[in-house]
Amino acid sequence: MKDKCIRVAIADDHPLVLYGLRKALENADVNVIGEVSNSSQLMALLNNSACDVLITDYSMPDERALSGWRFLASISSEHPELPVLVYSEFEDPFLVGSLVKRGIAGIVSKREEMSEVVAAVRRIASGQRYFSPITHAALEQFDALPQLRRFAGLTRRQMEVAGLMLCGLTVCETARLLRRRPNTISTQRAAACKRLGFSGESEMYRFAAGHGLWLDRLSTDQMLEFA
Repeated sequence: MKDKCIRVAIADDHPLVLYGLRKALENADVNVIGEVSNSSQLMALLNNSACDVLITDYSMPDERALSGWRFLASISSEHPELPVLVYSEFEDPFLVGSLVKRGIAGIVSKREEMSEVVAAVRRIASGQRYFSPITHAALEQFDALPQLRRFAGLTRRQMEVAGLMLCGLTVCETARLLRRRPNTISTQRAAACKRLGFSGESEMYRFAAGHGLWLDRLSTDQMLEFA
């Protein structure tokens, strides 16, 4: 796909980041269809405009809108064919590895040059995945640490559901977000815990809290409440 034919939407809650991304993409002859600052605005944009690649921050704090893992789950539910490039300051090995495992199209750190974003957009628009040098370094840690590597055995859907569990969502909340039946979610949650080697959800919460594993703004104390 020629660069000028690539249609990109941008979501970030920092105006300077939006400006920098737009300039870099436009200078590369990429078509920016719109830029928004939260997930609610993004959904409206995607429902009204064709898009080939979405560039989004991972966390956009807004009490009225979804953020983080829940936000990405909502995107994949509403627009399952839309490839997503996460452009974020977070480089936590567990978060990066989990995002890759759940099928994210690409990840670039905000500490890297804008040329990485442009390269990622071109690669993703051609149907491939793209993970920047900093992302690869985090993935090496994900694969090396036993407490993280065990999550690599999950299927894409199991990782998505397990991530929402670690965000504190109930079965019914997860079912509504992903537009699936509650009994399907219950089965997937149980299968994820079994594949991870846990006897149940409480054991998984204790393990995550004990190792500081997070996918959202859920604190360790909150995790232990579920245990």
